[in-house]
Amino acid sequence: MTSLSTPWTASAAALPEVVHDLLAHYSDLRRYLCGRLRNPDDAADIAQSSFAQVYAHALNAPVINARALLFQAARNLCIDQHRRRSNELSALEDWLTRADVLTPSVEDILIAREQLQQLIERIERMPRLRREVFVRVRLHGQSHRQVCAELELSAKAVELHIGRAVFDLSELSLAVGHA
Repeated sequence: MTSLSTPWTASAAALPEVVHDLLAHYSDLRRYLCGRLRNPDDAADIAQSSFAQVYAHALNAPVINARALLFQAARNLCIDQHRRRSNELSALEDWLTRADVLTPSVEDILIAREQLQQLIERIERMPRLRREVFVRVRLHGQSHRQVCAELELSAKAVELHIGRAVFDLSELSLAVGHA
């Protein structure tokens, strides 16, 4: 009798008998798996993994019916493979669906380029100081205090320049929205 705390040590005669039984049923298992999976490569992989699992089991516990254990391990591995492939297909379909939505059309790219060009032109037409304040704060991320110090402006002047620049650009977005 074996206990749960100590592994069963296969007797010198029992392990070779189990290996012999496994090898005797290996070709039957391959045929069964080829018929079930319709893919000889997958069948060979699952047969080999089944053999390895049953052999590892035989090292730790007595095997009463090697054929039944071998085929049950193979069925379980087939189920695992099917689940894994289903999950992979589902993830791939989700990714493809998102890729279609996220990939802009050529027309969308051309429209975005045109809008960007209009934005650049509008920023370039701003008075020099307004443009400088806006670019430093909104595009380069400088703080109002830093811009005040570098350009020798008051906090109120920086706020007014940014407000006017945003107003200029909002006219552009209204024009694009109505076009």
